[in-house]
Amino acid sequence: MPDLLFTAAELGNLRRRAKLPAFRPAVERLRRDVARADAMHLRVPERPGGYYHDFTCPDHGVELRFDPAQPGEHRCPVDGARFSGERFDAAWRWFVNHHLAESTLRRAVLWRAEGDEAQRSAVRDVLLGYADRYAFYATCPRPGANPGVATYTTLDESVWLIPLAWAHALVADALAAAEATAIIDRLLVPAAEHLVRRRYDAIHNFTCWHNAAIATVGRLAGRGDLIAYALEGRIGQRAQLRQGMLPDGLWLEGSMSYHFYSVWALLLSALAFRHDPRTSLLGEPALPRSLLTPLACAHPDGTLPATNDCWYFTSVVGACCHGVPPAPDFYELAQPLFGDPALAAPLHAAYASRPRDSLYALMFGPETLPATAPSPRRSVCLPSSGLAILRPTERLDLLLKSGPHGGHHGHPDKLALSGWYDGWRFSPDLGTPGYGVASLETWYRQSLSHSTLLIDGESQPPVDGCIERCRDDGAVATVAWEGVRMRRVLRARREYFIDVCEVDCVTPRPIDWIHHNAGRLELAQLPGRPSGPLTGGAAYSHLGDIAEHDGGAPGRWRWREGGHAMVVWTAAAADETVFSGTAPSNPPTERLGFLLRRRHAGRAIFLAVFHPFRDSPRVDDVEFTADGGVRVRLADRCDDWTPGQLTDLA
Repeated sequence: MPDLLFTAAELGNLRRRAKLPAFRPAVERLRRDVARADAMHLRVPERPGGYYHDFTCPDHGVELRFDPAQPGEHRCPVDGARFSGERFDAAWRWFVNHHLAESTLRRAVLWRAEGDEAQRSAVRDVLLGYADRYAFYATCPRPGANPGVATYTTLDESVWLIPLAWAHALVADALAAAEATAIIDRLLVPAAEHLVRRRYDAIHNFTCWHNAAIATVGRLAGRGDLIAYALEGRIGQRAQLRQGMLPDGLWLEGSMSYHFYSVWALLLSALAFRHDPRTSLLGEPALPRSLLTPLACAHPDGTLPATNDCWYFTSVVGACCHGVPPAPDFYELAQPLFGDPALAAPLHAAYASRPRDSLYALMFGPETLPATAPSPRRSVCLPSSGLAILRPTERLDLLLKSGPHGGHHGHPDKLALSGWYDGWRFSPDLGTPGYGVASLETWYRQSLSHSTLLIDGESQPPVDGCIERCRDDGAVATVAWEGVRMRRVLRARREYFIDVCEVDCVTPRPIDWIHHNAGRLELAQLPGRPSGPLTGGAAYSHLGDIAEHDGGAPGRWRWREGGHAMVVWTAAAADETVFSGTAPSNPPTERLGFLLRRRHAGRAIFLAVFHPFRDSPRVDDVEFTADGGVRVRLADRCDDWTPGQLTDLA
């Protein structure tokens, strides 16, 4: 049975690899992980798990502390507040299921690597424990359209099931025949069949995970019907790759973390069928492309823009999403599967500062990392995803976002600008703080939390935008809906960039231009006076410390955070009122500075010059000329921009 997911040679080779110096850190970490699992003393829960996002402090928007010894009391890490009740207790059981599934796989690998029978016995106990309880779990009422059995949703069920299936594949030949059969017949197959019955009938990250679990169990159980359904069906993995992965290599939901979330399920499917040419997914070009594109989007420190419902921490050299391994593990699997040396680049970057101690490195990674030449940092245009990333220098990344809305995980943030300078997210896309946070809908999923434009004080409708042009020194994006057309142009130089936003409405309407900047606003050239709350939709209630400024004169604004600073020059407009203040960052307990420019017009042009710098500025002054152009004075030159140069990249 185990050679369905592993060949006999691979199983024998695992013990040899565990003795190689290259994998010593991975074996040592594997032992530590198993020791930590021992210290938790977790047992298969009597009742199913709950919703992960419920394990969040409602006051601070942070994950509660998981204490294995406290199933009924849960503390906030910020102020120690205690939370109890079935909502939190059930979410606590989510962590139990997660830890048991992951530690069971690790125990199975450690047994194969070192032959410790205590580990094999522990794997057996968990698998049989779930097999004994699974039928009872199925009798427990679950809410929602996609309920799990052992878990809250079918998505959770799939994520939990896959490591248990791989663990079973590793130990099955050392179990009694009746035990191995019971695990297949009373746990793995019922779970897979439940996923088929409760399928998420769409091209979606849910479905990728359903398919991965169903196909893996189908291979272990010898169920060709499950394999065909999960790989070749109308919404099978091949369809997910061909329809869900956009031509530029990113997942259609527009979130970097959901991209990795979907790719892990697709990658595990490819891994499970890597030895079967009839069902292999390795020939699908979208799969290696999906791993190369994030590398092109990453900032020099490996972090990724947190577009749409993306976790703010997402990186190609560290954690990329909850529920999946860190991004380097993706490349440990992918590099030997596809043989492209470029896929080893994030491994070299990650292991420059920490040991190569990944479970997946030990199981499947290359024994020697292939050499990779440093890739020049170029501007990137991803028209299908609606992302233009300008890189006028090694130190500056500017992201202009338009393109598809992204479905349920999309944000109404067409023409949003975000930026990174020398390790500083000066104007970040905030992504998501977690779905249990009260301000998720009223702030993070609203246009106002992004550096973009709003009409009538309301979020943009969920429409698609377009990157019209993109080149190394500039980009143009547009979006339109009934009665409104908006266009944003970025022009970039090494020291600064110019932002031109054009708005046309059929009738005069309130128009807001907002920019969020990290740090404290320490200089406002235009005098300010305290202001009351700003009018607008629900998101405006999150703005604080508001000051009002007269926009009838050019403005100069400076934010500073540590050794970094940003200076913004804004052009004058007789009918413009300017507001400054603070707004929630991610997490919501932290604050960003904002600058909001408000007009009531049928047509408006917002012109600004941005100069990010570290320690000392390079731009001396900016002048907005009478004809609508800009003059930028630097120590070594003076750049004159005509109106045509600012708005036309032809």
